[in-house]
Amino acid sequence: MKVRGLILIFIFASAIIFAFLTVRVTNNSLERTFRDSSENAFYLLSFVVDNLFQYEKEIEVTSIERLRQRVNTTGTDTERLLGLQKDESIQGIWVIDETGVAGNTDYDATEKQIINFYQTNLKGKNAHTLIFLARKPFFLVNTIVGAAEVLVLSNASDVYGIKIEQVLDSLVISSNLRYFAIIDSANTPLLFSTIYENFLPLRGQGYHVIGTPGGKIFQIEESVANNRVVAGFEMESLQAIIRRNNFFLLMVVLGFVVLEGVLFIGFLRFDRFRIKKEREISRLKEISALSTGFAHEFRNSLHTLSLLARSMDKDNKSIILDETERMKTIMNSLRLLGTTEIKREEVIPAELVSEALSLLNHAIRENAATVKVDAEPALVSHGNRSLLVTAISNVIKNSLEAGAKNIEIGVSGKGRETTFQCTDDGKGIDPSTINEIFVPFFSKKGQSGIGLYLTKRIVELHGGTIKVESNGHTRFIITISA
Repeated sequence: MKVRGLILIFIFASAIIFAFLTVRVTNNSLERTFRDSSENAFYLLSFVVDNLFQYEKEIEVTSIERLRQRVNTTGTDTERLLGLQKDESIQGIWVIDETGVAGNTDYDATEKQIINFYQTNLKGKNAHTLIFLARKPFFLVNTIVGAAEVLVLSNASDVYGIKIEQVLDSLVISSNLRYFAIIDSANTPLLFSTIYENFLPLRGQGYHVIGTPGGKIFQIEESVANNRVVAGFEMESLQAIIRRNNFFLLMVVLGFVVLEGVLFIGFLRFDRFRIKKEREISRLKEISALSTGFAHEFRNSLHTLSLLARSMDKDNKSIILDETERMKTIMNSLRLLGTTEIKREEVIPAELVSEALSLLNHAIRENAATVKVDAEPALVSHGNRSLLVTAISNVIKNSLEAGAKNIEIGVSGKGRETTFQCTDDGKGIDPSTINEIFVPFFSKKGQSGIGLYLTKRIVELHGGTIKVESNGHTRFIITISA
């Protein structure tokens, strides 16, 4: 039992470790794949954008310088500066000084976002960046003019056409890329695209996992040419897969726990069943060995008793002959205990009961007991006559030994089954020992303890069952199959 338990624990532990390692390896593989794909996207996008920047850098510089020159030429007069918006290349202009922000834009819905972006990234700098509004590229140029700053929003479509917009918009909107920016040495965004408002965390060169209310972000920050490129990739899809893998691990663990419990209970039951059967086999071997020896000795003694009975008076002769026949029947039954098959013949159950009673005639008279029989005379069954007579007589004898004065025997048939019932008014069976009365050598009456065990064995050889009920009256129910 201990070895089986250790084997079960080992199998269970191995399965859990295997499941854990499988999920862990899978999660690590998924994380590596995610990082690799993010790196590939990052370097591909950096290469494309950098080449576009290099190709169009001169045009960009010219456009930015032209805007700054317009602002510087206009001077510090706020009204004249705001008048620059009449120029078709300018879609928004703001004058920002210590009194506040004055200006307007053709994109009123995004004005607050633009000013916030300026305050976060461009304030106090002669700097510019590229942003996207309504799926179009715009220059956002800040110029310091005296004590004020002039912020200009200018359409950059003539410079970049649709190329960068297509690259960034398609990736930011349709992939797991959430923001992309090119930062110069002064930490000014030269180009910035994001699905988050003004969200551009800088953590330094390398790989970073950033927690946000919307989920984790995997950020790559690397130097490309003379600038730094920052890209953030959402990790929710990866996290969802990992959660499913972990849930799978939990289900596997729970499944193995349940299976382990079922197997362990099964092994416990099997072990108890095995021990019980081993004991029964051991007892059966003992009984078989004893019965062989007893049968040999009893046969000699019975022969002598038979010879002596001939010289006795009629009553004593009858008693001895009846007891001799009963003992012969018991010996024949003991001899058949070791077999698994019996020879069957057609029998009439009512006659079996009558024969059993005739063997116990002396004991019934001595106990002053009354026996009532209710048996269908035409009922026919199949079985071993001598064994069945022994079984029935053992049950009746048990009632007599319990002090029964009234015994009722009923015999009935249904289909291929025949049922014998023996009910008595004896002292009954102690509930604490009712499950042990069929155990070999168990007896509280100073008897051999073999009778009821022998009866149970005979019934089982006939493919039947024997039950006992004791509640005021004791009832034995024997059912055999034809």
